[in-house]
Amino acid sequence: MFISDLSYLCYQLSVVFCVLTTLSAQLYRETNEIENKIPPNELKIVWCTINVNETKKCEAFMHANERDQIKVTSGTSRETIKIDCVQAANKDECMIMLDEGTATMTTLDAGEMFVGGRYHSLVPIAQEVMEGGFNYYYSVAVVKAGSLSDVTTMHNLRGKRACFAGVETYAGWMLPISTLMSDGIMDVIDCNNHVKTASSFFGPSCAVNCLNDKYNPIGDNSDKLCKLCVGEIPGRWCTDADPFADYSGAFRCLLDKGEIAFLKHTTIPELLKSREFAGLQSEQFELLCKDGIKRPLSEYQNCNWGIVPSDAIVVSSAVLFDKRKEYQEALQAFAERYSQQNPRESDNDQREPQFDNFGNRIVPDQDQYNQDQYDQYGQRQNQPNSNQYPARYPQRFKRQNYGQDEYRPNNNYNPDYNAYRTDYENDRNSTRERDYKYYEHFNLFESSPRYGSHGNLMFQDAARGIALVPEHLQTYEAFLGKAHEIIMQVRSCPVNTMTMCVTSDVEKDKCVKMKTALKAQLLKPELDCYKGHSQIHCMQAIRGGTADVAVLDASDVYTAGLNYELVPFISEVYNLEDPDYYVVAVAKESDPDTELTYLRTKNTCHGGINTAAGWVFPLAFLISNGWIRPYGCNSIRAAAEYFTKSCVPGAISTEYNTGVPYDNMCDLCHGSSYRYCRRDASEDYYGHTGAFRCLVEGGGQVAFVKHTTVFENTGGKKREWWVRDNLMEDFELLCPDGTRAETNEYRKCNLGKVKANAIVTRGGYAYNETHIDAYINLFMYAQRFYGRKTADEFSFSMFTSEPPYADLIFQDATTQLKIIEPSKRYYSAYLGPDFMRARRIVDCHAAGSATVATIALTLLSYCLIIIVN
Repeated sequence: MFISDLSYLCYQLSVVFCVLTTLSAQLYRETNEIENKIPPNELKIVWCTINVNETKKCEAFMHANERDQIKVTSGTSRETIKIDCVQAANKDECMIMLDEGTATMTTLDAGEMFVGGRYHSLVPIAQEVMEGGFNYYYSVAVVKAGSLSDVTTMHNLRGKRACFAGVETYAGWMLPISTLMSDGIMDVIDCNNHVKTASSFFGPSCAVNCLNDKYNPIGDNSDKLCKLCVGEIPGRWCTDADPFADYSGAFRCLLDKGEIAFLKHTTIPELLKSREFAGLQSEQFELLCKDGIKRPLSEYQNCNWGIVPSDAIVVSSAVLFDKRKEYQEALQAFAERYSQQNPRESDNDQREPQFDNFGNRIVPDQDQYNQDQYDQYGQRQNQPNSNQYPARYPQRFKRQNYGQDEYRPNNNYNPDYNAYRTDYENDRNSTRERDYKYYEHFNLFESSPRYGSHGNLMFQDAARGIALVPEHLQTYEAFLGKAHEIIMQVRSCPVNTMTMCVTSDVEKDKCVKMKTALKAQLLKPELDCYKGHSQIHCMQAIRGGTADVAVLDASDVYTAGLNYELVPFISEVYNLEDPDYYVVAVAKESDPDTELTYLRTKNTCHGGINTAAGWVFPLAFLISNGWIRPYGCNSIRAAAEYFTKSCVPGAISTEYNTGVPYDNMCDLCHGSSYRYCRRDASEDYYGHTGAFRCLVEGGGQVAFVKHTTVFENTGGKKREWWVRDNLMEDFELLCPDGTRAETNEYRKCNLGKVKANAIVTRGGYAYNETHIDAYINLFMYAQRFYGRKTADEFSFSMFTSEPPYADLIFQDATTQLKIIEPSKRYYSAYLGPDFMRARRIVDCHAAGSATVATIALTLLSYCLIIIVN
């Protein structure tokens, strides 16, 4: 009995096991099918928005697309489209997001298209189409009717209060500023900053973003073009968040404080239909033509400042052409589905009802958001009185501070910009369910009031469709066409080029890289490079007009000023407050027998013949203290007979030594072939770093250099083999009193203080202040962009030299460039009395020859006067 019961139980268990196994297998198959099910093809578009209102419209766009399931063709299949929205602070941030791939597309004004294309590699794939099928609009200057009676020509606009849509906009900034500059009405003040040029012409104005780093790179812009702006929240005044930003903001600025506004020809007709500007009439405004005549707003075709390409829809240039075509097809489908001409009527929708996340059916709120209650600009229709919309908020600022405005009849337009600023922020607390109410009647070209007080959200409200940009025009230059030329005219400069003279192949290579870097930032005047065979040759080239500038050692500044009438106008600055450095004598710590008061028979290292630290100050010290016999100011002979071996680059060059060549002055030099003992970077032991290298590896016992040289070439700061093992403790300074000091005690142990290297140009009768100002401007902006000390293969640094070279063009120790005051732009005034005295000790014939020449010229002029009389 027990056995039969047990058998029955086993049978029952086996049946249960078989059932469970079958169910598990079936469940596994179903689960596996679900997991392995291939999802439908999907084209993802991430749209970049710039404010909460625009994000709200984008989300409505997203929900409308989810409902309608619009598809595009991809090969032989059809792809559904998924739209996401990402919000940035402004269009600049959107451009960065597109460039980095975190967003897919956005719309850009023609001026923004230039920035996006040139600096962020964005390309246009589609363009908005206006009423009548046009893909352009006009830039117009608008004034209040009957105002500016004194303006009969564009010259009369000087000092007027102007309202601009923003310094990056084409119709609201680029085109009017370019027109005034090209017509000679507005003088170019700064070749690389058109904001400065405009601020010097107009009176207090509002041009948002004029203090932005992009348009204020060296931080010296005046706030004059922000005076009329009214933003109060910190960080938003005179930015894209200011109430006077964009074209609608420029119109508000005109109503409140401005005298002239630069707008699109569609701006005022659009705004006058909105609730905010109810009560204003188009007759209260006039167009100001370029010939000074005023015309009604309707005559914009004959009274405008130029044609403006309509806004472009852009993507990254990294997007492949096949994918761009899919985006184009999607945009075209959106325009056809969601344009004003093809609105969606929910009553005729045969689709299944939509539900929220909780299973509740979503029903549009017809009372509040009935499409039929508003026209395309948000104006309530079928109402007898358009003035039924009074100002929604009380005034934020006292109107008497700015005077009463007769162009606000019956005070119907009475804005509160504090409310305007925060209007869209109040919608942050709205629920997701409310967002679903918008898309039942979604219109791609509708903004206010459905999505808040902002107009032109995502697309221009005046747009009626989207046109595709053909493949051969999908670059910013090809798309902009003539507009690109006008944008470049804003960056025009009265001085076209600046030619820099260098003295070696490696310096010319760096100069060419610098030229490319400056051109990438559109800095003017354009840099050209010229190679001279010596500093003397560069001085001659500058005087003759072949070159314009050169960077010279202090002693070469003396020669250039004395013999070639060149003037210094910019100096380098090292680690001191002033553009100076200390001349020091450096010896090895392991060589205690070398001292400054007795260097006879020693091996010495010099940066170059007639250089300030390498020759003039050391020789002047030794000669003036009687350690060396002067031989009648023949310092080369004096040094050759005092030292045993040296490296003095240039000592056997006939340009610097017109007397007997002394070969021992080049015995320690390292250059090979024609580079041997040359006074340029082709000689390894040239310059401060070269002289120190001569001390380290070339047999020298003392090196005459600037006070930063030891620090630059010790402690593993460079990778060259001769530098790697150098420590600051391995070297000491030789003091004038015969003692020694640590290398960081240069302030008390030195041979004197010398002016830093300087940039020189033509002086005398060829002195041109306009050219000098343009050169100064270029160098100041150049150091702003490329003055950093770090460099890699993908970037350029002005104050860094590519190994194994050092101090190419500029000294590697340079921290910044400093403008020399006009009163100091003469070689003797810049160099100071100490240097002049030292140079006369070493080379008294130079000053004497100059004096003789001056006397001769003076006598000649007297003779000519006598003959004429």
